[in-house]
Amino acid sequence: MMGSGRKTGEKWLKLDAVIVGLHKDEDRYEIFVDPDLAFRYRRGEDIPIESILKSYDLYEDARRGMRASEERAKEFFGTDDIFEIAAQILKRGEFKLTLEQRNQLIAEKRDAIIEHIAKRAVNPQTGHPHPPDRIRQAMQEAKVKIDPFLSVEEQVPAVVKALRAIIPISFESVKLRITIPATYSGKGYNMVAKAGLIKQETWNPDGSWTGLVEIPASHRQQLYDELNRLTKGQVQIELVK
Repeated sequence: MMGSGRKTGEKWLKLDAVIVGLHKDEDRYEIFVDPDLAFRYRRGEDIPIESILKSYDLYEDARRGMRASEERAKEFFGTDDIFEIAAQILKRGEFKLTLEQRNQLIAEKRDAIIEHIAKRAVNPQTGHPHPPDRIRQAMQEAKVKIDPFLSVEEQVPAVVKALRAIIPISFESVKLRITIPATYSGKGYNMVAKAGLIKQETWNPDGSWTGLVEIPASHRQQLYDELNRLTKGQVQIELVK
């Protein structure tokens, strides 16, 4: 869409551009980007940097139009290539999301955290897992805040600590090495994936599947029974200590 702007760095700077900045001590570097493309890139999509940039200039203060020192930038980033510099800023910098983008990213990260906890945790009073909806409700009651850019693994310890004030929760688990014959590998894989977290996996030349899975201790017998029924006793299950 055409719009008013000013020519900068061989690109027209549109007024809908947003700023992504990387600041450390006295060093400050900012770029103008397309908000939607930058958001998708930050989420892991493979998008050309040149398409994301609204300007090919590097700024010390983008809003005031103050360009960064080329010498200091090269020392800071290890390169003077604007595309390589922009990639670093997009991955590590402060990203000013629109409200809609931020809410979407938080919702996706919350769902991933809930799934992670539901697969690994149990109620120690009953030995059964907490349903995802109960975990979600407890997170709301505990007023858990989700960081849209931190990984699931980084956030789970703090989330679980907050949840323990609302619900009894335990992470007692076991690791199993499971080999499912080729005839049953498709359905068997789905059973294992639903029961716990697959840490390692190999599809063998004969079509069978071997995986290392971590599951709540309370799920162990149920998974044994389900896989033995499916494979007519041909599944191999080994407890890994």
